[in-house]
Amino acid sequence: MTYDGFVAVSAKQKRSRGPNRETPWRRRPEDGLSILRIALDTHDPVQRRRIEAMFAGAYQVRRAVQRAARNKTRAYWCAYHERQRDPEAVRDRLGLTRKALERVAYKCLDKAPHLRRYVSKALAMHLADSVFSATERHLFRDARGRRSGLPRVGHWWKFHRLPGRACSHTKARKWESFRLHGTLAGHRAAYTDGAGRFVQPRHLRPVESDAWWRYEGPLAVVFSGLADGTLVLPVRLPTAPCNQPILDHHLADPSRWHKVDLVRTRDPNAPGGWRYEAHLLVLTEPYASPATVARRARVAIDAVDRVAGIDVNVSNVTVASHEAGVAMRLGRIERDPPRRQRAHRRERAERRRKRALDRSRRAMNVAQYQLSKRQEKRARRRAAAGLPPVQVIPAGPRVARSDRVPLQRYRRDQLSRSYQRVRAALVADAAADAQARRAHAREVAAEVVHTHGYRLVVEDTSIAAWSRSWGRAVAAFSPGMLVAAIEREARAVAAIAGSCDGGVRRVSTYATALSQHCPCGARVDKTLADRVHVCTACGLRGDRDAVAAVLASFVVTSGEVDYDATRAARASIVRLLHRSNPYQGWQGTLTESNDLSAREGSCLTWSMSTPDTASRTVVVARRTVGTAASPILNEPGIRQTTSERARWRTDMFPRAGPSWLCSLRDNP
Repeated sequence: MTYDGFVAVSAKQKRSRGPNRETPWRRRPEDGLSILRIALDTHDPVQRRRIEAMFAGAYQVRRAVQRAARNKTRAYWCAYHERQRDPEAVRDRLGLTRKALERVAYKCLDKAPHLRRYVSKALAMHLADSVFSATERHLFRDARGRRSGLPRVGHWWKFHRLPGRACSHTKARKWESFRLHGTLAGHRAAYTDGAGRFVQPRHLRPVESDAWWRYEGPLAVVFSGLADGTLVLPVRLPTAPCNQPILDHHLADPSRWHKVDLVRTRDPNAPGGWRYEAHLLVLTEPYASPATVARRARVAIDAVDRVAGIDVNVSNVTVASHEAGVAMRLGRIERDPPRRQRAHRRERAERRRKRALDRSRRAMNVAQYQLSKRQEKRARRRAAAGLPPVQVIPAGPRVARSDRVPLQRYRRDQLSRSYQRVRAALVADAAADAQARRAHAREVAAEVVHTHGYRLVVEDTSIAAWSRSWGRAVAAFSPGMLVAAIEREARAVAAIAGSCDGGVRRVSTYATALSQHCPCGARVDKTLADRVHVCTACGLRGDRDAVAAVLASFVVTSGEVDYDATRAARASIVRLLHRSNPYQGWQGTLTESNDLSAREGSCLTWSMSTPDTASRTVVVARRTVGTAASPILNEPGIRQTTSERARWRTDMFPRAGPSWLCSLRDNP
């Protein structure tokens, strides 16, 4: 209908004008999602001071928003009766919403105009959104019925990330807080020498441009909207040939660049003590090498009928698999002796650094610590003798109140430059160790899936509960990280195979109790100290973890063990457990005593008790003849047994010299 040149729009017709009336953009799940870490060059002191000031200003804004969110959350939980009637109205009244926290961040900028020099309103909004995300995890339960703790005010040393704004995929040339400009081809062309090699100098050249949307030179992270001008940080890409396919996969198509976050990490060797990176979120699948893709494709075809079970332990992971009860395989993942030795050396170095940090803190804050009992006794002796007191570093407890709360907070202590350097080195080494563990977990996961297939079953246990009892052992082996890596690898293979039941399936321990049952169906109660499975009903004997892994591989969709299938495959299970026993024959015989043992390669021992064989109550198995190819169960060492070591151990050397020289324990 037309009235005087105007068109009357029907009420049923959907309005297409105005803000937020267009169809919102949504990410397609099939596009994938991956993150590329890009190093930034901050050798320019001017740019480095600007980025340090940006982090300092952003930390002040974030801390103010966190305090406001914490106070509002406490008020929300105190309004019990009002919250029972309408919790959403209470949150709106208290300002416990995303928009309200964003207004708190804007108010901080209005009350502190000096922060506008380094923090824009867009960055303040993103900081408030990150605080609300943490608050939201506390207010609402997740899918497992759990909620996070009360929002806390973060520390300066734990503030590592400046969140960026996602790129607009519906409107061209829409500016974000952090933006990656340039092209990969332009970056390689700018840093290619005369021989055609991709080489970057130690200090990258400054990047400048008047039109960033048409810029095609070396890559750079740009932040606009600041009072001091645009912040430009050159990008340093890896130049190794093995990394070039990864760069091509993530940086070849700029239309897939979605978001850039600025991240800093403690590094004592970097200028200013911080290493800065840009985390680029790319709408593409994570990179996989051609060899990895081919291996996963072979596993998707070869292991289509194979089912595996995983038994997770504090210090090892056992995996067993089969194909319809036949072609069984068994493997165990544990730390080898060289890796244990490296971990032991790393722990010793970490303890030395922590002791040095404690001494430095005590030396800089003498008034906050008491003297130890030995130091007090020495001071009393010197005072009684008329000697002047000696200035010492107090080794006693912290000066505290009657309820053991320190009079001064630790963050108020004075710290020396050496303390900060040692602490930064400690954090950097811990991060490097965690990265090495993740890389090793990926390698082990690839081997496990290649051997046992991509359909795995594991009991749903709590690794956090184990940490309360075996904290150091769990941290040294990291079974949760290993299972997570296996799950990611299995899902990747299942995606290639087009299987909907691929991956790691978790079953309840209440319904299965794998460690307390036998493949015959009988229940065999065992404590944690019982590491050998012995069934009195069918006579099956084997390693406890191996039996549990075998039973896990026979768990059906309902979450229960198919004992009919395990009984039918009993012959294969017995052969599998027999092959998995590393100690067979006389080499598994224990020695006659559990006292101090003779060291390998040494001929001097100490006196110890010997069982009374005359009373016929103890049977002693003596090793008097023969050689062994490797150390037995209760002997140290990983080397192959030589004839010389065998003679020392089996009393086959000549009786020359004093009698005490050959007083080995196994001598007759």
